[in-house]
Amino acid sequence: MSIANKVLLPIQSPLLIAKRFRGKINIQKPKKPHFERQLLIDFSKPIYGIPKYKMPDALLCDRGEKTRRKNIDNPFERILANECLNWFNTSKMVVFVHLNSISMEDKTPIFATLAKNNMHLRRYGKKIVSMATKGTRYEAVNHLFTSHQEIIFGQPENAAKMFQILKKTPQMVIMAGIIQDRLMSKNELLEFSQMANIDAARSQLCAVLDSAGSCLVRQLNQSQHTFVGYLEKHVELQNNASKESQKSPSEPESSP
Repeated sequence: MSIANKVLLPIQSPLLIAKRFRGKINIQKPKKPHFERQLLIDFSKPIYGIPKYKMPDALLCDRGEKTRRKNIDNPFERILANECLNWFNTSKMVVFVHLNSISMEDKTPIFATLAKNNMHLRRYGKKIVSMATKGTRYEAVNHLFTSHQEIIFGQPENAAKMFQILKKTPQMVIMAGIIQDRLMSKNELLEFSQMANIDAARSQLCAVLDSAGSCLVRQLNQSQHTFVGYLEKHVELQNNASKESQKSPSEPESSP
């Protein structure tokens, strides 16, 4: 141990002195701050106007004139509205999604996955959607918008794939959707996505109708075939009887 102390440098502990302030802090009459600190406080102190209850009636009177916000015609907003209406008209599936707080790093893979499966994620504001859907059959969707909203445009056959993709992203919540000009809730959309493919259902329906038709034709033809069989049997019996009657008188003549 002594050799180690000689080779290695000794560790010096810091000198600590405990000190207690006997004087208490006066909360009711605190000590004035330093001049520079007080200057900063005075400089950053907000300045408020005169409260309305202290203002005279002459200043409060607006002479019946109300300030109205002027509507400025923005060409870019009209372009976005036309684009939004075009998406509504060309897409048979429109899904409205509420987006919670999400980073762009988490949102970009979802956008790419939807685009890979022929679905497009768009973001439009309430004013743009109102301009696009005003006077159309989609005007009822304005109640779903309070500010900017996420919309997924696609085809109905991709509904099941959409639920699989959004299941990995809890920040995106489905509110409602439009499937072939019909407004559906989230539960109805989920039920629609679990249905079989329309082509398979049509083929099954055609097979059932074909089997019913062929069964009906077979039942109708069965009685006819049976009746024809009976007639052929009856004709055969009559022919056999006539042949026997012809042979019976000819046999005694040939005997002598």
